[in-house]
Amino acid sequence: MLQAVLPRSAKGQLAVIFMVATTLLSVGFGAWSYQLTQQRLIAQREEFKVLLGRHLGQPIALALWNFDPANAGILLDSELGGNVQGLAVYDHRDELWVQRGKPRSAAELDRFSGVEVFSMAVPAIDNRTTGRIEVTWSDAALKKALNETLWLALAQLVGMNLVLLGIFGVGVEQLIFRRVRRLQRALDQAVNQDLTADIVALPVPLRDEFGAITQSINTITRRLGEELEAGRESEEEARAALSNLQNAQEGLVRAEKMASLGSLVAGVAHELNTPIGNLMMVASSQQETLQRFGQSVAAGTLTRSGLDAFLDQAKEGSGLALQSATRAAELIQNFKQVAVDQASDRLREFDLAHHIAEVLSVIAHLTSKRPVTLMRELEPGIAMYSYPGPLGQVLTNLVMNAVTHGFAQGQPGLITIACQRQGDWAHITVADNGQGISAENIGKIFDPFFTTRLGQGGSGLGLHICHNIVFGPLGGRLTVQSTQGQGSTFTIVIPCRVAPPP
Repeated sequence: MLQAVLPRSAKGQLAVIFMVATTLLSVGFGAWSYQLTQQRLIAQREEFKVLLGRHLGQPIALALWNFDPANAGILLDSELGGNVQGLAVYDHRDELWVQRGKPRSAAELDRFSGVEVFSMAVPAIDNRTTGRIEVTWSDAALKKALNETLWLALAQLVGMNLVLLGIFGVGVEQLIFRRVRRLQRALDQAVNQDLTADIVALPVPLRDEFGAITQSINTITRRLGEELEAGRESEEEARAALSNLQNAQEGLVRAEKMASLGSLVAGVAHELNTPIGNLMMVASSQQETLQRFGQSVAAGTLTRSGLDAFLDQAKEGSGLALQSATRAAELIQNFKQVAVDQASDRLREFDLAHHIAEVLSVIAHLTSKRPVTLMRELEPGIAMYSYPGPLGQVLTNLVMNAVTHGFAQGQPGLITIACQRQGDWAHITVADNGQGISAENIGKIFDPFFTTRLGQGGSGLGLHICHNIVFGPLGGRLTVQSTQGQGSTFTIVIPCRVAPPP
């Protein structure tokens, strides 16, 4: 409410407050002075009444005793004037004897404001009452004096306010606001300075409060400049450190990806050993059988039973060779598709169950030396338009993580890979019944470089890469649920159709 009445400028507000304070002080002083004047005038009136009684009492008593109205009239005439508007003398019978001045009738008195009538007893002579004096008293002079005092106080108030306002305006303008404007101009110039360059200090005009304020502003500005310079240096250092960290992380990601491909190659090579070994065994056995068959033909000792045995062995050997060659071809074809997908990150259509089966066949070697079984629960016919390579890398890392961290060495276990479609989303789970994840670690497993096998070959980037791939190109989410001692379940939820990049 007060802010709405006061001017907006500080100068105007100070002027209004100063005038109000001065006015209140002057009014208070004027009221006090008026009260003193009123009390003084009333005291003078009462004193005059007492003196009037002294002057007239004894002479009027003698005039009444001597029945000398002429002398009494002279005495009354001498006291008329000023506050005394009328005098009347009444004898001992209370009858009007001598009268001077205005009448004392009620009708007459009502027309005169501030008029009062009072009586004074005339001193007795020989203990005999002689009469009384009736005085018609007017306070016009008192009121006039009070009014003059009031108007004089008002004139002093107005004059003092004008003088003080002028002094205040000039003094405040010269001592405060001119310096404030100068300081404001300097600050405006400082605001327009380039913060990347050296900040110019404000000029210090005088050694007073404003000079101290300016010095404080210069100190703050200097410290701000130092902080800005330190901040720029820290920012450059942080950028360089971030760049180095990003380069190192990209290198580790590439190394992790190459390690994953290397693991695939090692697994395929291991899986190819069996069919290739079978082929070599069949080939050597067939070669020995052909040599014996040729010797029998050359010696003329070939019999019908020998021919039948040779044909049976050849048929069995060719079937085993075909079976081994088919297995090797399947391994090579699956590896080729998985390796191409992981190397190219190409967006294409594929069947989800078929792709997961290809990936699992390539990484089946991960459980060959452990009593861990891979179980598939794959819903067929889920058509995908996504990135099979990154998805295969995620599945590989999750299965490797389950085999490596989920089970102790020699501990039997089960890893179940399942997929199903729910609306436009595909849900893929990798669940194990192993050791599980502790409560203090489950919130950090997707953080980069977090590993429980520090110094044992773990980079701490496997699950972090999985998280980034699922949230990035696959456009989905990766979550984990685990109870220590009861295994872990990683759930991948991705759209069946990924929007092509712009």
